[in-house]
Amino acid sequence: MKLLAIDTCMAACSVAVGGSGHDLALAKAHVAMERGHAEALAPMVRQVMAEAGLGFSELDRIAVTTGPGTFTGVRIGLAMARGLGLALDIPVIGIDTLSAIAANEPETDQPILVEADARRGEVYAAFFKDGKIMGRPTVMTAAGAAQLLPEGPCYILGSGAERILGAASRDDLTRSRAGDLPSAASFWPLAIAAPAPSSMPAPLYLRAPDAKPQQLNAAIVIREASVAEAPVLAALHAESFDNPWSAGEFAKLMAMPGASAALALKGDEPIGFALLRLAADEAEIISIGIRPIAQRRGIAKKLVAHEAARLAELGAGSLFIEVAGSNAAARALYAACGFSEAGRRRDYYENRGEREDAIVMRKALLP
Repeated sequence: MKLLAIDTCMAACSVAVGGSGHDLALAKAHVAMERGHAEALAPMVRQVMAEAGLGFSELDRIAVTTGPGTFTGVRIGLAMARGLGLALDIPVIGIDTLSAIAANEPETDQPILVEADARRGEVYAAFFKDGKIMGRPTVMTAAGAAQLLPEGPCYILGSGAERILGAASRDDLTRSRAGDLPSAASFWPLAIAAPAPSSMPAPLYLRAPDAKPQQLNAAIVIREASVAEAPVLAALHAESFDNPWSAGEFAKLMAMPGASAALALKGDEPIGFALLRLAADEAEIISIGIRPIAQRRGIAKKLVAHEAARLAELGAGSLFIEVAGSNAAARALYAACGFSEAGRRRDYYENRGEREDAIVMRKALLP
């Protein structure tokens, strides 16, 4: 069995290829980074596969960390893993980040408490015994995590280890020298041994993302998205729609002549996207989505206005979008953005086994 493992959940990006019957990864890469995972991941995957001497068709499984971690990081890795799994028709195994961190520690004869810094004075914590997680990862204060410690010797591992050691004030605790961040080169054996899942892994969030709804209208930045950010677009699409597009599908769409994509960000947090295409003097919005936490705050209008102005500068006279006839909320939104009905495509969409019309809406960009 050959498996590709991916992690982008925390302050590093790592990829490894492992195989059953092997103690060590066949190839691996690990780079510490606070941001930039989207740009780094795809080249790193290609590099590791080349070093392992494997083609993607030779893979039997994909493994990916599911969180807890940063919203963007979790979604980037999941989008890539899901896309590969769907394209190759192979299982995708989800590994929580604390189990991935615990896999860094080679000594499993003593209990291990893993805690990762969750900011806001809290840690993500989980307790491991005989190499197995006891319970589920949770988020709590360092003092609360210290209460998870058993009597007797215990290893402490993770970026929140110092807080636990300070809160516990015990002399029978050992600060592990293993890595404090998930590493694909360490956790891939967990995915080799795991049973094949019946569905794709879901993100594990232990609390709401850092971006607060009441802050989302402030300092919204809209910028062009690169093809390297296809996993980010796929992640946003997955949170916005029931039938998500993969990162590979986004990359193909963005490679079309005249195609472009835009991201709306609050700080470093992506909260919305638009995928568009320009042909001669007409442009269309292929897809647009806003994270549920950021909806009803005018961000879609800002995205449309920003892209409409950009397209007008490029010579587009009209901007089109298609929407299902039953989607009254979307039709009202686009009408508020200056679109009006320009036509219909009969039985264009399939909705729960039934066909419905697509409403073609048009916005004039030039006088």
